[in-house]
Amino acid sequence: MNSDNDKIRSRAKRALQRYFEKRTSPRFMLSVVIVLTGLVGFGISAVLLKSGLTAMSIRYPLAVLGAYAVFLGLIRLWAEFERRRFDPEDPVILSAFEEEEEPVRPSLEKSDSRWWDWLDVGGDFIPSDEGCLPMLLIGAIVGLLALLVVAVGAAPVLIAEVFIDVVLAGMLYRRLKLAQAEHWLSAAIQKTWIYVFCAAALLALAGWCLDTLALDSDTMGNAVRELWPK
Repeated sequence: MNSDNDKIRSRAKRALQRYFEKRTSPRFMLSVVIVLTGLVGFGISAVLLKSGLTAMSIRYPLAVLGAYAVFLGLIRLWAEFERRRFDPEDPVILSAFEEEEEPVRPSLEKSDSRWWDWLDVGGDFIPSDEGCLPMLLIGAIVGLLALLVVAVGAAPVLIAEVFIDVVLAGMLYRRLKLAQAEHWLSAAIQKTWIYVFCAAALLALAGWCLDTLALDSDTMGNAVRELWPK
């Protein structure tokens, strides 16, 4: 029974992903959510700074974690917004359900390497020479931008996964006699935690570089002005 439920959920997710890609603007909506989340994170960082937490390497990751809670709430509101416009009889939905499952191809999942292997670079990776810190800082910034692009690109998958549990748990799932649906929050966290972890880690690295290079600064803006004065 569980295998049948997994197959039905997989088909539902695939159908919803196609539906949102063709009928809505998931990447634009996720971009708006990320911008709002960033503003909240900025506010949290400002509050922590006024509270006396001047270390950017600690304050920025904490701001990311605090803003993540707001991000999840916005994702829930986004799903409710899409629910009002959703048409379960849309031809895109029906055609996707009628298609056969694509065969699973051997991929990187069977490789001996895993996505986190690049983190295990040894203790010699962190340089003691401050001349390398600007390169680390630039790398962290580039990594954040790349992470943003990847996250926005995955928007249809994210909203499809959450939408299943928000809306279809009470409609399509009963029709298909599914035993139990996951909670939307669990689905949202499963699809986004890696982005949050990487963002927090990269911001911690950037903050550490700035704390080391600009000893008299407690914000990124002040550090930039200290390092590159006019």
